Amino acid sequence: MPNPSGRNGYGNQQCPLAAELKAALLRYAAQRLPAELRIANLKSDLNYSIRQAVLGELKELQKKFQIPSARKPPPLKVSRQAVIDKVQQDSLQGNGPNYFKTLLQQEGIMIPRDTIRKIMHEHFPLGFDNRFPGKKKSTIPRTALNSNGPYHEVSSDGHEKLGKQALDMGDIGLPIYRYKDKWSDDVLLLQFVPNSRTSAAIGHLYLDFIETTGAIPIQMTTDKGSEIGWQYAIQDTLRDAFAPDIDPIVYLICRIIKSVHNTIIEGFWRWLKEKMGPNLKAVILVGKDQRIFSANVDFHLPLFYWIFVPLLQAKLDEFRLWWNQHRVRMQKDKNMPSAHVPQDVLDHPHNYGGMDCRIPVPQEAINDIWKMMDEDVGPRENHLSWFTVDFDELAHDIHQQIG
Repeated sequence: MPNPSGRNGYGNQQCPLAAELKAALLRYAAQRLPAELRIANLKSDLNYSIRQAVLGELKELQKKFQIPSARKPPPLKVSRQAVIDKVQQDSLQGNGPNYFKTLLQQEGIMIPRDTIRKIMHEHFPLGFDNRFPGKKKSTIPRTALNSNGPYHEVSSDGHEKLGKQALDMGDIGLPIYRYKDKWSDDVLLLQFVPNSRTSAAIGHLYLDFIETTGAIPIQMTTDKGSEIGWQYAIQDTLRDAFAPDIDPIVYLICRIIKSVHNTIIEGFWRWLKEKMGPNLKAVILVGKDQRIFSANVDFHLPLFYWIFVPLLQAKLDEFRLWWNQHRVRMQKDKNMPSAHVPQDVLDHPHNYGGMDCRIPVPQEAINDIWKMMDEDVGPRENHLSWFTVDFDELAHDIHQQIG
């Protein structure tokens, strides 16, 4: 016998827990990964092997755990109501079928795009006219992007389209700050901040980002704003400490460029503006237009933030999830992945010929820098809190009293 053990090259593998296996299969279904990638990811994520040539095993698992599929969508009545509920939240009708298809997938509702499009034509026909593509052309020359893998280069920038001038509601402003991975196109962080133009605020935010991900990139790419001082210093210190063998001349620690050339970030802001920005702004301005909010009443400012920041951040989180789970369009001449799902590429770079470039940072080092910042510019709450602790307690008490 050529194989007397009868193991067929797979060894004595241990089946993962049912909950872990189901969660992984649901995640792959939400990302619309092809069967071959689902099999490869099961091996990578759970060390669970399925024979590549026999897709029936995967089908049996998906049937066993009732993994939803667009080939077996919900009844039309259920699908119609699910689509209507989502589209009604898009008050300006700026998003198309693909956007809602991906949003619904995150809730385990798999509906074919053609069905969604038909439902939208029936109930929201004017939206298709609103989304007719324009012909505006960019004057910035395009060049091919290059990167070696996730966390080789992470770009960051702030967004002021919901700032004080845009809203014209006194001191109310809702700047957004973001970190985006160049190679995978994954949005690593997307967050409202009280101020996106101070070095201290963005320094604390960068430490939040490092603590959440447990790593820094090889290179940070930013524009020339005043907010990058502490962020630059933190990146320089940690890379020198935990990746001293990487030549800073060959692989830059930080790259500072003009905002219009930071295409990784600038291209994304357009998507946020078109897909969600108008809806967010319209909801915020209701209080102003209906005379509910008054900039002349002192407690209206912290109360606005207390109510709206969590609600609006939840919408940003929803948009970030959509972006990371949607399929990027095919770009034939691109030197990095294309026609891919950003989150899958970030999690499994080996499937796309990439190398994980994260530089791990221990929690002790993060704590040391936080202590240094506390002594220099003050604690985190001084820069990233929207209201005082006393107001938070008061608002909670009143909210409970009024039910």
